[in-house]
Amino acid sequence: MLRSPAIAASVLLVTAVTACDKNAGSVACGLDALTGPLAVKQSFAEGQALTTVPEGAPAGLPIRLVAGPAWHGTVSDSAGRWHVTTHGTVSKRASVGYGVLVVDFHSNPLGVFAFDGRTIVGAPTLGTLSIGDTIVPLLGVRVSPAALKQTKCPFFPDSLR
Repeated sequence: MLRSPAIAASVLLVTAVTACDKNAGSVACGLDALTGPLAVKQSFAEGQALTTVPEGAPAGLPIRLVAGPAWHGTVSDSAGRWHVTTHGTVSKRASVGYGVLVVDFHSNPLGVFAFDGRTIVGAPTLGTLSIGDTIVPLLGVRVSPAALKQTKCPFFPDSLR
């Protein structure tokens, strides 16, 4: 008797995964939305925190709310501190606590993640991140681009640069 509910649950799960794969919000994208930010936090633990911003601020960078939307951000450099700004808005339920500038091992900026919670203890502040009315510290970290590589659901779409 327990077998029938288990089989039914398995069929529903397979059906849901198959259906999701056809949409932009697939299960794979959902898992990547969690593993990418974890790779960024792990890079801090591995001693990859930036102490200064890269030379030559780009005009724009993608900003990604962890497990949320992405926006085009503009970058300004003021005495070696970057101010990354977007005109997007954060849901009232979201609580952005800090931003992380993500660069590759050649110091090429890839984008900015907006995290909730408190900043990484001991990480230097490199500037600020502004999303709508929310202004938070901007940290920075080096990450292997392979840890963030997604083809169907990129964290930092080129269209937002």
